[in-house]
Amino acid sequence: MATEAASAGGVTRSWLGFLLVTLSLVVEGFDLQAANFAGPAIIEDFGISKAELGPLLSASLFGVLFGAIFLAPLGDRYGRRPLIIWCCAIYGLISLIASAATGLTELIVLRFLIGIGLGAVLPNALALAGEFAPEKLLAAAAGLVGIGITFGGTLAGATAAVLLRLGYGWQGIFFAAGVLPLAIAVLLWFSLPESPAFLRGDVQEKAALKQASVKMLLTPAERSKTIAIWLCFTLVLMVAYLMTGWIPLVIKEQGFSTETATWIATAGHGGGVLGGVVASFALARRQWPVVAFFAGMSAVLMLLLAMRSWDAGMLTALLVLQGFFTVGTQNGLNGSAGAAYPPAMRTLGLGWALGLGRVGSIVGPLAGSGAILLGVGAPHHFFYLPVLPLLIAALLAVYLSRRIRRQP
Repeated sequence: MATEAASAGGVTRSWLGFLLVTLSLVVEGFDLQAANFAGPAIIEDFGISKAELGPLLSASLFGVLFGAIFLAPLGDRYGRRPLIIWCCAIYGLISLIASAATGLTELIVLRFLIGIGLGAVLPNALALAGEFAPEKLLAAAAGLVGIGITFGGTLAGATAAVLLRLGYGWQGIFFAAGVLPLAIAVLLWFSLPESPAFLRGDVQEKAALKQASVKMLLTPAERSKTIAIWLCFTLVLMVAYLMTGWIPLVIKEQGFSTETATWIATAGHGGGVLGGVVASFALARRQWPVVAFFAGMSAVLMLLLAMRSWDAGMLTALLVLQGFFTVGTQNGLNGSAGAAYPPAMRTLGLGWALGLGRVGSIVGPLAGSGAILLGVGAPHHFFYLPVLPLLIAALLAVYLSRRIRRQP
């Protein structure tokens, strides 16, 4: 009886931890997308060009790279729970300060600092979610919890549309992006369980963590797999942040109002939530083939979007499908990469993949700025940009599927 009660308590604790980790990523997704949805209002308020917005959209992503590589590993040493809580509190406070910014340069610096906190949260949240799940469902759990980021982006779009209509401007969006992580930090402080592995204090596991370094990922047995995973992350994140950063403006350029463009872009995020769920559950059976399929279908949708300027209904439908397959690719990649490494290297491998993949997330918005400066023709031609990266990512996923299947 006592054993059964303890087991039931452990299951309840695991489910609670999983839900709270997902909620922390919902808030992270909201903050990541805040600048994208505030972009059109910032352009009007500061009197800047669309191309000048690119550095602002990339600033937080550049910070994420630093946070994922240099700050996130502290979770292995001091505990994932305190790192997630403190990072949520700090980037929330900085976002409140950003809501009172008076210039573009000031906003860029503050968004960079926010990104450092965001970058530390994601690898620890994915690793923590995997520890709360059974080993056979590790890939599905890591993919599923990542849906929180996409749902947060959807919530950011809906909130931005309402706040802009009520006249609160971009400042209101950043204020909301500051209040939410502060609130979730308080909730996590009282309710989030610590990492089971960290609580166990496993001597061998801690010894492995102390010895862990990027050299382990680049041994002859792991090198080709690791480089392919890094490149796949870079390409997929480049596409994801190119799209989320510029879609509201591209839609507006096709003749829609700012509010309508925001709602259409939000619908695309909604499709991403569904795609992330479907891809994550598919990972329980197959992993890299799921990534290849979703990346290939996303490329097809991009081609359809680039073919012509669609009316509101058709454009919304295509963007929902595009979100479905693009976010499905990203979530499938998160889960598949985590499961591609043995337990002693899992956090290390995922952390470096997410960190270096952020190079793509930084390049994505800047590539949008470059395309606009060079001239992309009609606004809908913008959707040609992600096609090649998605096709390469699909081929890399096919290679990884075969490579890992042959691995002992």
